[in-house]
Amino acid sequence: MKKILAIAAAGLMTVGFMGCNSNAGGHSEAMDSLSMAFGDLYGAGMGQQLRGMDSTINMEQALKGMEYIANADTSKNFMAGLQMGMQIAQLYAGIEQQCGMPINKSLFMKHLREAIMKTTPMAQEDMMALQSKIEPLLNKAMEQSPKAIANKKAGEEYMSKLKSDKNYTFTKSGIAYKVIKGGEGKNFSDSDIVKVNYVGRHINGEEFDKSGENPVPFNLKQVIPGFAEMIQLMKPGSKVTVVIPGELAYGPQGNRGIEPNETLIFDIETVGVQDPKEQPARPKMPTRPIK
Repeated sequence: MKKILAIAAAGLMTVGFMGCNSNAGGHSEAMDSLSMAFGDLYGAGMGQQLRGMDSTINMEQALKGMEYIANADTSKNFMAGLQMGMQIAQLYAGIEQQCGMPINKSLFMKHLREAIMKTTPMAQEDMMALQSKIEPLLNKAMEQSPKAIANKKAGEEYMSKLKSDKNYTFTKSGIAYKVIKGGEGKNFSDSDIVKVNYVGRHINGEEFDKSGENPVPFNLKQVIPGFAEMIQLMKPGSKVTVVIPGELAYGPQGNRGIEPNETLIFDIETVGVQDPKEQPARPKMPTRPIK
């Protein structure tokens, strides 16, 4: 900020000797010179900033956005609405990204307008009731997205083919697993923190995650349901391949590169239970997504 003010002051001193004759636009020559200098300065800096944010950015579209805001009404009422409008735009983008479909803007704005214009504040319990409706409605919208529907169908077809493979066992919940190596001792419980070597794959065989050189400890209460169920069917030293349908993995919301309703494959090898004195489990891919 000090540097910009210093440049501005220097510019004013330089153009101060140019006089204050008005031109046709109602500006002085000095102000015109200052405007050009600031335009050059800001343009150079913002150009670098925009390209640094995204090398593929369309500068013409970015300029339209800049000009729209820069030339807007500067009254406090309009500016207050403008700031909230930016929040709404971010909400639109977030919902479209999460649901795979755009929000109905006309319905949104109709209800927003009606709610804003009410002079009586909404009761706290009514506000909380509205909030409790959002998650199930969001989940329903995500389930109806084209990607969620396509991935669910692809997963069902994949699981159906496995039923003809006698090496796979299906549980009541819907996961399918194949035992590669049996273990020894007793089965793990959901209260255990289990050390695991694993590789996660999409049903097309593409790998999306793996444990690496060292086994990863998992709190079974904090992993996706299908992964937790499989571990509890295993003993120390056992190795399996498990196929987890989308509803027992990340569901319609997906997670970090996992698309909505994706059926996932994990190659899992259990090592044993983590000693309580060791460092707690670090979060890895099979952990439950944050809502």
